[in-house]
Amino acid sequence: MIVDALDDEGALDRLADDWRALFDAAPTATPFQSWEWARAWWSHCRRGRLLILCARDDEGALVGLLPLVVAPYRFARRLTFLGAPEADYQDLLCAPAHADAVRDAFAAWLAVTARGWDIIDLPDVREDSALATLAPPSPSLAARRFIHRICPYLPLDGDWRLAAGTKLRTRLRQQNRRIARDFHVAFDLAGADELPHALDDLFYLHDSRWRRRGLRGAFTRPSVRRFHRELAGRFAERGWLRLHRLRVDGKTRAAFYCFADGARVYYYLSGFDLGLGRYSPGAVLMARAVEEAQSAGARVFDLLRGDENYKREWGAKERRTVRVVVTKRRNLRSWLASTAIAVERAAAVAGSRLRNRLWGHRRA
Repeated sequence: MIVDALDDEGALDRLADDWRALFDAAPTATPFQSWEWARAWWSHCRRGRLLILCARDDEGALVGLLPLVVAPYRFARRLTFLGAPEADYQDLLCAPAHADAVRDAFAAWLAVTARGWDIIDLPDVREDSALATLAPPSPSLAARRFIHRICPYLPLDGDWRLAAGTKLRTRLRQQNRRIARDFHVAFDLAGADELPHALDDLFYLHDSRWRRRGLRGAFTRPSVRRFHRELAGRFAERGWLRLHRLRVDGKTRAAFYCFADGARVYYYLSGFDLGLGRYSPGAVLMARAVEEAQSAGARVFDLLRGDENYKREWGAKERRTVRVVVTKRRNLRSWLASTAIAVERAAAVAGSRLRNRLWGHRRA
């Protein structure tokens, strides 16, 4: 297997067709590994220098991709995923039959080119991925794996309402009746021609809720808003976008930003009007989104990273992601970077526990 690295600005566009074909051949690939995600992210959220590893067979056919960036981190050069941290799942892209061979080929290439980086940091890798067992074949390198995040999901191969429990089902029935009694209510999916205004509503509803808590929302930075505007358009062209809206008296009062890819739907972010809090607009719209996903043939409604209490109330099951960190032995910059990562991990756990305590969520 031959590995080459592309680091020029035109690499993403040259790879577009092959990337899409490889994505379609990988049954476990998520929209976060798509060319559309990578192209939009690099256009608006780029950090560092592009480095796309390509694995080709003896006939020159592309059989694996690992899109990375080399970016400054503290005192070191960190090699990490293109698309992080906005992407909830990260992975190499390849057909299952080639996964182990592609991983090992990339590991060997990274070991040979170790002068170009100080630390490799690969977060949000699914626990069952071949990449989760990355082990560079060099005694001068050490690989460690940490449990990184909890990613709850709702199985849709049965009646998801039964898993949700009596209390939640009763509350949803009551809130649907109350909001329909007091307002004119409509549910819809934002169409392509409505995306600019629909995204404005999503950004506003999401960020205002977090500002009320004294925190920054996910869409605070203009670059992130531009990224999602382009991404939503590209996903709409692929048929992946599901922007659910709850319209109350003609105005969007809740929005659910989801991606649909075959048998899986991914709930990415949402926002709702705090002024309607007593009607539970977020829960009402989420139930609608889950119902529509199941009606469309989805088998899984993925709630993505974060183990907030409301996900447990819906009867969600859990999967985990891992973080793979590769360091250089007896290298000061590598040691400093790995120490900084350890401190950040500890701070993230403490912050999650505090937020969960303040807002009634269980401990992370």
